[in-house]
Amino acid sequence: MSTTEESRERFIPIGRQEIVADLLDAPHWTDEAQKQQFKEFCTIFGALYHYKFHAHSEELKRCYTPFNPDTDIVSQHDYSDEEKQKLRDTLDSEIRQLLNNANYEELTNEAINRAISADSYYGLNVWVDLDEFEKLVVYFRGSAMRVDYKRTWQSLFLSKEAVEIPIYKRLFLLLKFKTEDQRVDERLKKWEADNPDSDSETKEKFEKKIRKQVQKSRRNLPEGLSEEQVFLKLFKDLPRTDLEMLFPNQEVRLKLFDKIKLAITGGGGTIFGIFTAIGKAVAAAANPVLLIGAFVGLIGIIVRQIMNIFNQRTKYMMTLSRNLYFHNLDNNVGVMNYLIDMAEEEEGKEAILAYFFLHTQSDKNYTKEALDREIESYLRNKYGTEIDFEVDDGVRKLREEGILTGKEGGVLKVKDLRDASAILDKQWDNFFNF
Repeated sequence: MSTTEESRERFIPIGRQEIVADLLDAPHWTDEAQKQQFKEFCTIFGALYHYKFHAHSEELKRCYTPFNPDTDIVSQHDYSDEEKQKLRDTLDSEIRQLLNNANYEELTNEAINRAISADSYYGLNVWVDLDEFEKLVVYFRGSAMRVDYKRTWQSLFLSKEAVEIPIYKRLFLLLKFKTEDQRVDERLKKWEADNPDSDSETKEKFEKKIRKQVQKSRRNLPEGLSEEQVFLKLFKDLPRTDLEMLFPNQEVRLKLFDKIKLAITGGGGTIFGIFTAIGKAVAAAANPVLLIGAFVGLIGIIVRQIMNIFNQRTKYMMTLSRNLYFHNLDNNVGVMNYLIDMAEEEEGKEAILAYFFLHTQSDKNYTKEALDREIESYLRNKYGTEIDFEVDDGVRKLREEGILTGKEGGVLKVKDLRDASAILDKQWDNFFNF
């Protein structure tokens, strides 16, 4: 696969209703009856997949119930550790399948670490300890460049220049913290490997020390947080270099530039204040009131410099909070509902496009590869977008519904509209047998 093909995405950034409307307006329809039948086919196919994804949604909610941080449901069921682990495993596999259906791509650990270590577009210095997480799943959909205008040091901050910002249009996070004991045991084992000859007393002291460190690292987390909870987060239009600001355990730190600036301005002011206070103290040695005033002035200078540091950190926290507010798209159960809707859309678009071309151009005897090229060409010419069309998914869905005929790997053929609609209608009727 070429570099160009690798950069294309599976996501079709055109709504299903718009695609269906454009296919209905295509010149292939020779009579109005066939056109109406295709419209009905799309309607019943959409209804069928809506029901199937509803069942998928119910299964996801069942698995997520014990781990949902936002739940207000009172349950009498007492889950065993074995049951919880089984539910967590099912939730993980179901979420990954759902993301794949919605045409999201997984972000590798290498890409995550690269994004975290890159310079922040927002000018923040945020540190995150990824070892805090027992489970970390990151997916994205839509990778683009956004143009912003900023004052830069190259123009001496006098004028704004266009800056290209690589962004993720959609970014999904699944997070679960390790328990405190897990984190302590993990660090303790590492220390024991480095210090094999240490005695039990030293080991016990170090264990207490690292437990305090773990507790301190989590001091800013919400009080009601349980280590069993699983967090689902969805963000939009996020600069790739600011991935670390999405994690709940981030720690905002001063940048080197800020430290130098505060050291020069604050340090110089403090030193000058000290010498001034000493001079006043010497001059007022015989007057206790003036002496106290000199030292109060010195303390005021020191407090002011300390407050400058806190003010700078508060400024960063406000920037972080403001940006998260505009990038946050959904949380927890809301994320699942959003993804279900997106997966249903993508699955529908792929199947409908595949059926349309196989039905209206049956004389071309499409193979899977030829169909893939034809649909990608249509999307490029019609909408001006380069798509890596998921022809395997489209063909698979048609075959699963009994609409596609022909052997695997050969020429693809589909049932005509009347028969295809009848097959879908019969399947719909058989969902409920009373």
